[in-house]
Amino acid sequence: MDYRKKFWLVLIGAVLGLAIIACSCGSLSPSSLVPTAASSSSGGQGPMPGLVGKWLDPDTTGTITTIEWQNNEYVVTSVSNPDRGGNEVTKSSWSNNVLTWTYCIPGGNCITSVTTGLSGDSLDTTWSDDRGYSGTTTFQRQP
Repeated sequence: MDYRKKFWLVLIGAVLGLAIIACSCGSLSPSSLVPTAASSSSGGQGPMPGLVGKWLDPDTTGTITTIEWQNNEYVVTSVSNPDRGGNEVTKSSWSNNVLTWTYCIPGGNCITSVTTGLSGDSLDTTWSDDRGYSGTTTFQRQP
């Protein structure tokens, strides 16, 4: 095969491959996974109806995460477990309609959670810890 034909064939294949990757990755952006926040003067960083409250992590023995709206952003104010007592929230941030928080279990690992979706009484998250484990969890709203 002529080297010019090979060149164009490889170039077209590379462009098509990158286009496919760009299209599939674009649909997985954090802002597309979380419901759109109410419009506000803070550039789309307004309240997300339904995020405030107490949320049960069903994959644990009763860990409850409390989320509040403070100073125009969501904040995780506590993570507690009745069997272990309180956990130390070491970080909480609200950016691009995604809430991220880290808490440490006394004498145990530190866990970082990131919101990926909110539907009614279900809050979808991904999580990772400082020991290399990770996964997904759907928190359930508590009264």
